[in-house]
Amino acid sequence: MVRRWALVGVVAFGGCESLKTAPAPPPEPGAPPARVPLRAAAPPPGIVPVAARVPAPQPPQEPETPQDALSLAADCLSRGDHASAAPHLEAHVRGHPEQVMFRVQLAELYLRLGRDDAARVHFEQFAAEARRLTGPAKKQVVHAHTRLMEIAQRDGDRFGEVLHRGVGLLLLTAEQDELPERDAGFCEEMACKALKALREAREIGPDDPEVRHWLAEAYDRTGNRRAADAERTVARTAVTPTGLGPALTVRE
Repeated sequence: MVRRWALVGVVAFGGCESLKTAPAPPPEPGAPPARVPLRAAAPPPGIVPVAARVPAPQPPQEPETPQDALSLAADCLSRGDHASAAPHLEAHVRGHPEQVMFRVQLAELYLRLGRDDAARVHFEQFAAEARRLTGPAKKQVVHAHTRLMEIAQRDGDRFGEVLHRGVGLLLLTAEQDELPERDAGFCEEMACKALKALREAREIGPDDPEVRHWLAEAYDRTGNRRAADAERTVARTAVTPTGLGPALTVRE
């Protein structure tokens, strides 16, 4: 009897550790297989887990302000990096469209980069806005039309070439009106050349109202008021592509 209780004690107390490591009994017939907990396998040597390859989220960047853009453009230009300066100056022009002198500088920058299409857009917009202003901007309008004429020549655009030649000559003539010693002979010569160029532009694009507006100014300059009125009558039926007609002060 003593030996039997001794065996029971060994099983109940002293043999508990051996029970933990003992193999599990075979499953009963028809019982589902025991579920073994899954463990994440370590990646092979040299393989970086996918989670570790995903870059950490970056903080949102502040949008470039117009003043920052102008500073960045100036910095690029100081290094002679014109290609990098262009988008910064473009951002500044978008932020400050009223600063028209930066627009004409942007157009010149695009010309330097060989981007005539972009330069044309900014020269056209500058010319439409600046000819109604005073000061340095207005003095650059003839230059803008000269550049537009050159771009049209390179593109083989005869209509654009003669249109901007005629407009530029008219504006050049109008500038003489503000001089104390106006050269009447020079003004007459320029007005006649402008009239010739704009007549050719009308032949190429008879339905273009902007040509009609400028041609009316040229007729006024040469003293043909009846022809000027006729051109204005045609031009009133449509709006100019820029939405702005000529802004000339015709000398009586």
